Amino acid sequence: MTLVDGMLIVRHVPYVAPAGGGVRTGTLAVIASLSGNVLDRPRSHTAWWVGARPCDANGRPLELLIVGDDPRRIMPGVNADLQLCNKPKGREFHDHHEYVTTYVAIICAHAQRLDPLATARVGGPPGRTTAAGPFRYADTATARAGTGEAAERIAGRSIGIVGLGGTGSYVLDLVAKCPVQAIHLYDADRFEQHNAFRCPGAFAIEDLRAAPDKVDLLTRVYSRLHRGIVPHPMRIDAATAPMLDLHDFVFVCVDDGAARPPILAHLAARGIPYVDVGMGLSMTGDGIVGAVRTTLGTPATHDAVASRIPSTGDPAGLYAANVQIAELNALNAALAVMAWKRMAGFYATGRDFDHGVFVVETGAMHREGRGDREARR
Repeated sequence: MTLVDGMLIVRHVPYVAPAGGGVRTGTLAVIASLSGNVLDRPRSHTAWWVGARPCDANGRPLELLIVGDDPRRIMPGVNADLQLCNKPKGREFHDHHEYVTTYVAIICAHAQRLDPLATARVGGPPGRTTAAGPFRYADTATARAGTGEAAERIAGRSIGIVGLGGTGSYVLDLVAKCPVQAIHLYDADRFEQHNAFRCPGAFAIEDLRAAPDKVDLLTRVYSRLHRGIVPHPMRIDAATAPMLDLHDFVFVCVDDGAARPPILAHLAARGIPYVDVGMGLSMTGDGIVGAVRTTLGTPATHDAVASRIPSTGDPAGLYAANVQIAELNALNAALAVMAWKRMAGFYATGRDFDHGVFVVETGAMHREGRGDREARR
């Protein structure tokens, strides 16, 4: 038995195959409940099966055990054929040992009637597989949600985040929970007291007194979860934009409109897709009004979307003066990360929209895509 990507895996489980197939071996997988990477009390009682339908000794499928027969990707490289369900009467399983051995015993008992030597105990003691993945501890959320197949579509990528202010720091918070290979951070600023009020999480006053570089502090925090955080305490401009060439995707989260064009032009020239984000806010007698913008650019759409991206700054804007808008930073980041994941196929999409504006005072979301632009021509 091994622990892989939040699943407890038992291979070589003997079972009776249908249609006189005799005794074969399949694989059983259950979702592991972990606390601090240590097995906790199980919170589920279902299991996944890789193999043909397990049968009794007479070749009749164990229908009371089988509750689903739609093939499903449960982890990278592993497709489950069946979902199984068995719950102790009036309670849940006491521990994972009971959880796993109960399923194995039910399936294996019928195989042992045909082959008394059939057993699932073919190796050494139970072990743990710490995959050479990006996380410090197992991603049990993906296993529980059953989104492993979708997660594979963003796995192994190199991501760049340019600008670690309010929105950029929330982008990091979301991307750090994705199975990407590396996340490179670019920002030349120090982490100051006002930054603590628009970044995710809570920072100690000692962090503020030390006045570290933003990228160094955030790397220290998020490296507790993700192994691939790489800090770059530098400003990205026309001269340094080649630093971004190693990435598969880049989030551009700068608040200097004039800095955007050379960065985005370089990414487009190198064939690197990106999301550019921004806000335009102002104060009125009724409160703050304005908009939150998210623009996805690819080599094919860069020229079309570039006109939607501001290329001048707004030094008098509220965003530059008042940072008590963490919820808008979080929203901007969430929309940006969803745009990236949609492009990668993690999220399904019914249309090709690549530019969106959320209007603060109405709550309306206006979206535009290639089809909309062509319709206006």
